[in-house]
Amino acid sequence: MASETSTYHPPPAKRPEVSRKHDEEDTCLDLSSLNIRPNSEAMEALHRLSKLPKIDIDLKTIPVRRVAAVLVLLHVNAQGGLSVTLTTRSSRLRSHPGGGRVEETDDSVVTTALRESSEEIGLPLDNMEQYGFLGILTPFVSRNLLIVYPIIYVLLRPAAEFLPRLVANEDEVANIFHWPLQDLIRLDSSKTGNLDLSNSAYTYRDVRWMNSKPYRWHSFSHDSMPSPITGLTADILITVATLAFNVKFEAMKAPGQEDWPILIKWALENKGGQDGDEHSLIRRATQPEP
Repeated sequence: MASETSTYHPPPAKRPEVSRKHDEEDTCLDLSSLNIRPNSEAMEALHRLSKLPKIDIDLKTIPVRRVAAVLVLLHVNAQGGLSVTLTTRSSRLRSHPGGGRVEETDDSVVTTALRESSEEIGLPLDNMEQYGFLGILTPFVSRNLLIVYPIIYVLLRPAAEFLPRLVANEDEVANIFHWPLQDLIRLDSSKTGNLDLSNSAYTYRDVRWMNSKPYRWHSFSHDSMPSPITGLTADILITVATLAFNVKFEAMKAPGQEDWPILIKWALENKGGQDGDEHSLIRRATQPEP
């Protein structure tokens, strides 16, 4: 959580040492440093994510100003499960940007996602060996019609010593928090096992978006969350969770909701969505609506 008295000063810009193209060698990611059993549910989930189909991204086919990327940083929590790092947007932000825009100097969307996280929460980029690259999801569309690529990494060092060192940039981020990834998909199911849902809530509402087609706006909340996980943030995390744990999310889409490739096509054709749509910030849990 950002201090009320201090001002965040981001470290000098430094490009992360990441390859421009992630090939089949990335599927051999060494996860042995993680303190979880080789056959645990969390380890199996990480292996599934590391075997996602490789995305061929040609930034020359889309105007750079229309492309963005966002980091989905996973870590092993104290219970041996997987959690994701989230932020609440600062009230100082006047708009809801959909992830970090690709800059002309970025050599890849991976670089963009890491750079943005460094600027927003002080993610250290001086030692990339402490992160394991898992994959890139097929893109989503943000509320302001950016084409957004989620970049998935896992923290390879103990979370208890690493996460407290993250510092919110007060101009962009009000809170940093972490949430168990699997809890999101459990809230969609009546088979919740021993999960205590007494202080949790999952809701959705179907709204109209591009070309007046329906879009399902998801919202996950809990008493311990500084703000709900909503909109496209929820879309991305639901997708990551279902891929990781090989399950379905029954309430994923509204009846008649188009798939993301169609929405991307419409976004590039400027088929609406800039005013009055219901999308929330990518990867960020937004403040409740007034």
